[in-house]
Amino acid sequence: EFVAQYALHEVPKRLEQHEQFKKGNIQQAFKDVFIGVDNDLEGEDGIEPLYSGCTACVALVRGKEIYLSNAGDSRAVLACRSGPGDKIHGDDGDGATNNDGKNAHNDCTYTALDLTVDQNPDSPGEQERIEKMGGFVSPPPEEGLSARVWLDSGFSQIGLAMSRSLGDHAVKTVGVIAEPVATKYELREEDDFLIIATDGVWEFLSSQEAVDIVSNDLNKGKGSSLACQHLIEAAAAKWHQHEGDYRDDITALVIQLKELWE
Repeated sequence: EFVAQYALHEVPKRLEQHEQFKKGNIQQAFKDVFIGVDNDLEGEDGIEPLYSGCTACVALVRGKEIYLSNAGDSRAVLACRSGPGDKIHGDDGDGATNNDGKNAHNDCTYTALDLTVDQNPDSPGEQERIEKMGGFVSPPPEEGLSARVWLDSGFSQIGLAMSRSLGDHAVKTVGVIAEPVATKYELREEDDFLIIATDGVWEFLSSQEAVDIVSNDLNKGKGSSLACQHLIEAAAAKWHQHEGDYRDDITALVIQLKELWE
């Protein structure tokens, strides 16, 4: 929790101040900032980064471009309008609203597009790096569960379920890195909303299922906050169904892209 709070405050602040950011080299700035934040964890009072850490999935929208920086198994998913459904328009040409002032949509259908790739220990390139540096990767114990990174061949020490993170310094010596995968995507007219969520959402819900849950609310004009709440509730219900009282962290954001400029 402390690592996540530190990253939450430091990443945007450092990014805005970074020289490469000011020059427009956003992807390099993201990489430098993530690595710098990870390195500086050791000097922070009250933070123990040896056995604690967090994922980080950050989206930066600039005009028609969206920059993604991802370290870990959180995920950013874009909802692309693929069926009828532009906003409902009134006589004055403005989007019709429901009684709480939110824009309503006319039964749009959406296709999910993953903007980031989950960095799992057994992902191509990730497992090779870990094993080259002396780490060990155990396969998922069953379908739907995660591979893990270990310090020993007996799979008894650590067992981290991602190949990149901020913190988790105990496994940094065996190939778990803080360097993010930084990418850029050109937004289109049909790109309506973005979901950013931790693995607790994606463990039992596909990207398309998450988009369907959110769009069901947005089509009814219920707004991003309620749609996000229902997504979290759906993910929690799946955890209860599969794992009983145990569940992983479930954190999610829903961003209606066109509302950013209103």
